[in-house]
Order: sequence, then structure tokens, then C-alpha cells
Amino acid sequence: MIQLLLHLFGDFVVQNDWMALNKKEPGWIGIKTCAIHSITYALPFLLITSIWAVLLIGITHYIIDRGHLVEKYIQWHNGETYSKNFGYGKDRPFAISIWLFIITDNTFHLIINFALIALL
Repeated sequence: MIQLLLHLFGDFVVQNDWMALNKKEPGWIGIKTCAIHSITYALPFLLITSIWAVLLIGITHYIIDRGHLVEKYIQWHNGETYSKNFGYGKDRPFAISIWLFIITDNTFHLIINFALIALL
């Protein structure tokens, strides 16, 4: 339960609009913003796990967010080549697409965090 609360705190409470809007931007601004977000996301996990797990939580969070991995997974899973709707087909309503994307993104982060905390 504490892992879930730390995840929600880091990804929703600590992350501000500047981070959310810029972490996927191309170039230096996106790299810097995503790094800041990943660091501020991972630091609270020091309360429950090792520095090595926290470091890997931050790195994997950066890779998932910056690398658009969730969108690429959803695209692959749905057999879609269109990526403007978070990996879902053009006909899916935006509101449904964004919520399914958010749920999938959070599931990826939680699974990885759980594994890292359990293993390290």
C-alpha cells in the first residue's frame, strides 16, 4: 500500500503542470524536465527501499515517460499505426483513450516499482 501511495504522490501530487506539459517535448527542455520529474518522483521511495532501488525506479520512470513506451505498447497491442490518439484507433473517443493511457502508464510504473523494491 505504501508503494502505491508513494507512486501516486510522486506522479500526481509532486508533478506540476510544467513537468507534465514539457517532459515529452523534443530536445533539451524535454530531457531536463523529464529528469527533474523522475528524480522528484523517485526520492520519496527512499522511505521504504534502498538507494539502488530508488535509482532504478527513477531511471525506469524516465525511460517509460521519455521513451513513449506506453504509447508504443498500446499501439503494438492494438495493431495500430496511428499514434495521435495515445496508441488507440482514430475512432476511439479522446476521453476514453487518455484514461486508458493513464491507467496503463500507472500499471507499468507500479509493476516495475514493485519488482525493484522486492528484489533490491
